[in-house]
Amino acid sequence: MTTLTAVPGKTDIRVGAADLLKTGGWIKGKYYSTNPKKAGVCLVAAISLAAGLPAVALASLKPHSKDMGYLARWEMAQDLCFEIAATLGRPAHEMPPTRWLSYWNDKPHTTLDHVLGVLEGQAA
Repeated sequence: MTTLTAVPGKTDIRVGAADLLKTGGWIKGKYYSTNPKKAGVCLVAAISLAAGLPAVALASLKPHSKDMGYLARWEMAQDLCFEIAATLGRPAHEMPPTRWLSYWNDKPHTTLDHVLGVLEGQAA
Protein backbone atom coordinates (compact mmCIF):
# COMPACT_ATOMS: atom_id res chain seq x y z
CA MET A 1 0.00 0.00 0.00
CA THR A 2 1.31 3.44 -0.94
CA THR A 3 1.05 6.23 1.57
CA LEU A 4 0.55 9.67 0.07
CA THR A 5 1.69 12.68 1.99
CA ALA A 6 0.26 16.13 1.45
CA VAL A 7 1.93 18.28 -1.15
CA PRO A 8 3.05 21.55 0.44
CA GLY A 9 1.46 24.70 -0.92
CA LYS A 10 3.42 27.69 -2.17
CA THR A 11 3.20 29.46 1.19
CA ASP A 12 4.54 26.41 3.01
CA ILE A 13 7.38 26.10 0.49
CA ARG A 14 8.25 29.80 0.84
CA VAL A 15 8.35 29.53 4.65
CA GLY A 16 10.31 26.28 4.55
CA ALA A 17 12.84 27.62 2.04
CA ALA A 18 13.39 30.80 4.07
CA ASP A 19 13.86 28.73 7.21
CA LEU A 20 16.37 26.46 5.46
CA LEU A 21 18.38 29.47 4.31
CA LYS A 22 18.32 31.11 7.74
CA THR A 23 19.33 27.98 9.64
CA GLY A 24 21.39 26.03 7.11
CA GLY A 25 23.10 28.84 5.24
CA TRP A 26 22.87 30.47 1.83
CA ILE A 27 25.42 30.13 -0.98
CA LYS A 28 26.09 31.30 -4.51
CA GLY A 29 27.58 29.44 -7.44
CA LYS A 30 26.04 26.00 -6.97
CA TYR A 31 22.88 24.39 -5.69
CA TYR A 32 24.35 23.15 -2.42
CA SER A 33 27.65 23.21 -0.61
CA THR A 34 29.81 20.15 -0.23
CA ASN A 35 32.22 22.11 1.96
CA PRO A 36 31.64 21.34 5.65
CA LYS A 37 33.11 24.74 6.59
CA LYS A 38 30.62 26.64 4.38
CA ALA A 39 27.27 24.87 4.51
CA GLY A 40 24.28 26.13 2.59
CA VAL A 41 22.05 26.00 -0.45
CA CYS A 42 20.99 28.49 -3.12
CA LEU A 43 17.46 29.87 -3.52
CA VAL A 44 16.38 27.23 -6.05
CA ALA A 45 17.74 24.35 -3.97
CA ALA A 46 16.00 25.75 -0.87
CA ILE A 47 12.69 25.82 -2.76
CA SER A 48 13.28 22.28 -3.99
CA LEU A 49 14.12 20.95 -0.53
CA ALA A 50 11.19 22.78 1.06
CA ALA A 51 8.90 21.12 -1.50
CA GLY A 52 10.21 17.72 -0.40
CA LEU A 53 12.43 17.17 -3.44
CA PRO A 54 16.19 16.61 -3.82
CA ALA A 55 18.25 19.82 -3.85
CA VAL A 56 18.96 19.59 -7.59
CA ALA A 57 15.49 18.43 -8.72
CA LEU A 58 14.58 21.82 -10.17
CA ALA A 59 17.79 22.00 -12.17
CA SER A 60 16.07 19.79 -14.75
CA LEU A 61 13.53 21.10 -17.22
CA LYS A 62 11.55 17.87 -16.83
CA PRO A 63 10.99 15.81 -13.68
CA HIS A 64 13.03 12.61 -13.34
CA SER A 65 10.27 10.58 -11.75
CA LYS A 66 6.85 9.28 -12.66
CA ASP A 67 5.77 9.10 -9.00
CA MET A 68 2.58 11.16 -8.61
CA GLY A 69 3.69 12.70 -5.30
CA TYR A 70 7.06 13.70 -6.76
CA LEU A 71 5.38 15.18 -9.83
CA ALA A 72 2.93 17.19 -7.74
CA ARG A 73 5.76 18.58 -5.58
CA TRP A 74 7.86 19.34 -8.67
CA GLU A 75 4.97 21.21 -10.33
CA MET A 76 4.23 23.23 -7.18
CA ALA A 77 7.91 24.19 -6.81
CA GLN A 78 8.12 25.10 -10.52
CA ASP A 79 5.00 27.27 -10.20
CA LEU A 80 6.52 29.06 -7.21
CA CYS A 81 9.77 29.67 -9.11
CA PHE A 82 7.76 31.07 -12.02
CA GLU A 83 5.87 33.36 -9.63
CA ILE A 84 9.03 34.62 -7.90
CA ALA A 85 10.90 35.16 -11.19
CA ALA A 86 7.95 37.14 -12.58
CA THR A 87 7.91 39.29 -9.43
CA LEU A 88 11.61 40.00 -9.94
CA GLY A 89 10.99 41.09 -13.53
CA ARG A 90 12.03 38.04 -15.55
CA PRO A 91 11.12 38.71 -19.20
CA ALA A 92 8.72 36.03 -20.50
CA HIS A 93 11.04 35.14 -23.41
CA GLU A 94 14.07 34.52 -21.21
CA MET A 95 15.36 31.20 -19.91
CA PRO A 96 13.22 28.95 -17.69
CA PRO A 97 12.38 30.48 -14.29
CA THR A 98 14.50 28.06 -12.25
CA ARG A 99 17.60 28.83 -14.31
CA TRP A 100 16.85 32.56 -14.28
CA LEU A 101 16.50 32.45 -10.47
CA SER A 102 19.79 30.58 -10.19
CA TYR A 103 21.51 33.36 -12.12
CA TRP A 104 19.73 36.00 -10.05
CA ASN A 105 20.81 34.23 -6.85
CA ASP A 106 24.43 34.28 -8.05
CA LYS A 107 24.61 37.94 -9.11
CA PRO A 108 27.14 39.95 -7.12
CA HIS A 109 24.50 42.41 -5.84
CA THR A 110 22.12 39.70 -4.58
CA THR A 111 22.25 39.23 -0.81
CA LEU A 112 20.62 36.86 1.61
CA ASP A 113 18.27 39.69 2.57
CA HIS A 114 17.16 39.96 -1.08
CA VAL A 115 16.58 36.21 -1.28
CA LEU A 116 14.63 36.12 1.98
CA GLY A 117 12.66 39.16 0.83
CA VAL A 118 11.43 37.44 -2.33
CA LEU A 119 10.51 34.34 -0.36
CA GLU A 120 8.57 36.49 2.08
CA GLY A 121 6.72 38.17 -0.80
CA GLN A 122 8.70 41.38 -0.99
CA ALA A 123 10.28 42.26 -4.34
CA ALA A 124 14.05 42.72 -4.16
